[in-house]
Amino acid sequence: MATVPEEAECLVLLKKYETPDHIIRHCQMVWEVGRFIGTNLADDGCKLDISLLRASCLLHDIGKYLSIVSGRKHHDILGQEILVKEGFPEVGNIVAQHVALNGSKNRPVAEEHIVFYADKRVLHDRIVSLESRFTYLNETYGKTQEALDRLSFMKRETIDIEKAIFELLDFGPEEISKLAASI
Repeated sequence: MATVPEEAECLVLLKKYETPDHIIRHCQMVWEVGRFIGTNLADDGCKLDISLLRASCLLHDIGKYLSIVSGRKHHDILGQEILVKEGFPEVGNIVAQHVALNGSKNRPVAEEHIVFYADKRVLHDRIVSLESRFTYLNETYGKTQEALDRLSFMKRETIDIEKAIFELLDFGPEEISKLAASI
């Protein structure tokens, strides 16, 4: 079992690293999606650490604001560095993968896959379709062909992760959109 911060401690860490309220709301909504997927997978026998999943969802953008104000790219890696420094390397490892997954694509669904996917289903603080999210990402970050190529790869990877997750569940990704109505 990984050492992970409790929910209240996650919020304290986000504030410590000057995370604006709108980014915190995004992280909280990513946790709502992650909790829904993770608890359903766990109920179906998937081995997951829900505490690790919670902390990773809540802290996945801890490096975002500092990355913006410092001009440093790769808020995911900055987030990992912050979390390692704070004593949460397992959470940091997952946070480092919420933009690009590491390792074999054929491994079992794990916490990092859920955080990666949940983040792609939340635009600001709203649950949206993958199509809506990637339209936004392309319009906002697709300023060069290289950026568009990266986003295209990320979309394909997200679709693959979605398939892997929902193969294990008795419902489809459309249930995530229904979750929005209940929150």
